[in-house]
Amino acid sequence: MALRVSKLRWAVLLELAKAWRLNLDVPVARIVRVFGLNSGLVYKFLRELRDDGIAREVGRGRWALRDTGKARALAEYVLETAEGSGSHEYWARSVPEVYYYIAEPPSIEWLGFPEKTLVVVDSLLQGRVDPPEGYLPVYTSLRGRAWRYDWDLKVSMSLPEQSLADLLAYDPAYPAEQYIYHNLSWLNLDEIARRTNPRSLRRLSTFLAFLRTATGKQIATGFDYFRLADPAILEKRLGEYTSLVFANGVAEERRV
Repeated sequence: MALRVSKLRWAVLLELAKAWRLNLDVPVARIVRVFGLNSGLVYKFLRELRDDGIAREVGRGRWALRDTGKARALAEYVLETAEGSGSHEYWARSVPEVYYYIAEPPSIEWLGFPEKTLVVVDSLLQGRVDPPEGYLPVYTSLRGRAWRYDWDLKVSMSLPEQSLADLLAYDPAYPAEQYIYHNLSWLNLDEIARRTNPRSLRRLSTFLAFLRTATGKQIATGFDYFRLADPAILEKRLGEYTSLVFANGVAEERRV
């Protein structure tokens, strides 16, 4: 980062600057949560910016830059010196991290790459941002969703269970089941189920029911995936599920 300031101050300035360009304010609670910052120190810095005539509180817990030459100059400098992030540079340079996240698991468990990267964007930004090709933006409420700023990638990334819940819900082409299969030992299936929508819960349940039947292994969950399994989804994805089982030698062991 170009400015010799702490991560906390840089994060606050970056969010205020990006929001200023989009004519938005920012919710402080999200800055604290997404960047993992100390709430008291964030508000202390905001009060300093207020006293310097740079920022103002526009509502309970919501702040924005003032419309002054001093504030605009600072915002433009912050935006000019913001670090990019390779293929995600548009988001790193243009969109406040409190208003979007990239829904991508922490590692790729399948051969190839998704046709498009799923990005979940706050509905407030619909019509305000113009994502480049290669992204599948979904505009919706971010209330209750789990994401964090990645200091290495310079973008907001969803937590693993949140990303899989979103991929199941919004990207039918993404092989979420394959990722789940390879990471059953540590994934919280109940958390995925809680965060996805009803139709996608049926998709998840259908796969788990198939996997339980094919492998004979217990899959511990707090929901009844056999009851929620959908025959129509199984018929559509049976080839995919079967290939996954055969590819991992389970079918030969079980003679399925």
